[in-house]
Amino acid sequence: MTIGTAGRAAQATPEFKPQPGPLSIKSAAAISFRVEDQAKDLQIRVTYPDGPGPWPAIIFSHGAMSSKDFYNRVADHWATHGYATILPTHLDSESLGYSFKNPLPREKVFFGRIGDMQFILNHLDEIAGKAGIAGKIEKTKLAVAGHSFGGWTSLILAGLPVKMPDGSLKSFADSRIKALVSYNGIGPMDEIPDAAWAKVAIPVFAASGTNDPGATGSGPVHPWRWRIGAYDYAGSKEKYAVSITMGDHYYGGLICREGAGGKPDPEGLSFVNGSSTAFMDAYLKDDKSAKKFLRTADLRPLTNDRAFLERS
Repeated sequence: MTIGTAGRAAQATPEFKPQPGPLSIKSAAAISFRVEDQAKDLQIRVTYPDGPGPWPAIIFSHGAMSSKDFYNRVADHWATHGYATILPTHLDSESLGYSFKNPLPREKVFFGRIGDMQFILNHLDEIAGKAGIAGKIEKTKLAVAGHSFGGWTSLILAGLPVKMPDGSLKSFADSRIKALVSYNGIGPMDEIPDAAWAKVAIPVFAASGTNDPGATGSGPVHPWRWRIGAYDYAGSKEKYAVSITMGDHYYGGLICREGAGGKPDPEGLSFVNGSSTAFMDAYLKDDKSAKKFLRTADLRPLTNDRAFLERS
């Protein structure tokens, strides 16, 4: 199995799955629930395999100002390999009228995101019912995932404590979550005490590109490696990071924000998707060959030297 690229073809393996899998997929893209404590309707998209199930599930938090509908290239890929993905639209989405010119209070955005993820975890049966897949989500096999700002959101549900307005630390960790996937996420910031990272103890997968500096809108611009902070700093004993040579924050506008970044990079995104699928196979499906692959494989010869895999 190959991926067409210039020069030598990139190689897939039974564990490394950069190409779509064998399953057809469906999406329920217009689900909504009233969240009374936030006085809003939470919009949700569910993408899943077209089959009997049940399937492990990933709850995915989008990047700043994006929405549930700009990550199809990720969620669709996972679905073809046997995963359901639940994607909420957070308050800081342009699709809901949010803009930097008229921002919401930072705490409302930040804690609203956490509340969205908690709502989904607490209403999986109702969400599955509205999506037409009642009983088809394996609630004992859940991962949390996110891109950019969503990487921070997912880290919090995975165990990273939050500094509250009074300076205290509060944990929003949820024991139902078995693994963390961070695409182009975040690293150390003033809001995150160094010791807090040790609280993230579940298996971690982080990805980024060498052309993705860590810019958060203010303050310093961090080197690209800051984007895989979940790998470098989390306390987990089982951590993996995949980095894409010259990959940017949006894979050339293929996720999060159309037209952003440089030239569209379907190859780079396919390598990250293929690696994250191996990670979830290992930790949500208990696939021993996938775990061995993560612990021993060299991605460079499989990807024309574009992707490299690190492990703790």
